[in-house]
Amino acid sequence: MCEPTARRAGVAHRGVVASRATIRGEGGHSSRADHLPAPIVTMARLATMLGHLGARFRELGPRGMTGVCMNVAALEGGVAFNVIPTVASLLWSIRPWPGFDRAIWDELIAGAITALDADVGHEVVLDHAPFAGGGDELRRLVGGHATDFVSLDFWTEAALYQAAGIDAIVIGPGDIAQAHAADEYVTVADLAWAVDLFTAALEAHGG
Repeated sequence: MCEPTARRAGVAHRGVVASRATIRGEGGHSSRADHLPAPIVTMARLATMLGHLGARFRELGPRGMTGVCMNVAALEGGVAFNVIPTVASLLWSIRPWPGFDRAIWDELIAGAITALDADVGHEVVLDHAPFAGGGDELRRLVGGHATDFVSLDFWTEAALYQAAGIDAIVIGPGDIAQAHAADEYVTVADLAWAVDLFTAALEAHGG
């Protein structure tokens, strides 16, 4: 897999799971706010609970890949200062490591939501598994060009290859720090390095 790995070979990487919670209320004029459900307040409380839950995992996980990268991404709802929202939603994501116990995590999330408000709906909107591969043959193939063998914090399609029973390794020119950002770039030196890497890999397999 070619990804911007700063010339390092990724032999494992995180997955990514995005979830959304939604709650609905009666809504109405804000003069009745003391007596009606407050969907945004409920979602704000859930956001705080998720933040605390993510903090509990910061020291857990394999070396070089600890924590779940809890990201509370968006709280949406409401139209005006004098209108009680009828609906509010919260979007968040985690990036689990290979071997992460999803069953325990899902139970924690379900328990937090139930404890907060049983009327909160919850759905997983994206679910990409972690990756752990890069066997000896692939390590030998890129070993003369890779500067190191590491775990990556971002997701790649290597996990899909692994799910299909095909081993993979992730390596390429550029740095993830410049990816998906304004003025992203790859240096000419990195491109030359990549040409050498891919040429050697193809020649090794008669390409």
